[in-house]
Amino acid sequence: MEKYAINKNMLRQLSLMKNHSGPSAEIFDSLYAQMVIEVSVYQYQKSSIQKEVDYTLEIGDKAQFEKLTEKYNKFLAKYKDGITCREQGFEFTIQLEE
Repeated sequence: MEKYAINKNMLRQLSLMKNHSGPSAEIFDSLYAQMVIEVSVYQYQKSSIQKEVDYTLEIGDKAQFEKLTEKYNKFLAKYKDGITCREQGFEFTIQLEE
């Protein structure tokens, strides 16, 4: 698993939320679960696109490579501000490190 999946910063932010007057345990657990799912989906999609790009390089398909490179860049742009999960008025954002 990549280093940003569950990093120290994410755990520290969640711990601070839990230790201060803030979300209940249920909301805290929900935010944590949502974040794990969102990061997992991000990792899977990113890996899939990277594999497609690598394959087009192997077979020398320049047109498909350019198309997939554009797709990959759009994907990264979508997540440039990280991933944010919300639950009952509480919000948690994690930045994705490259």
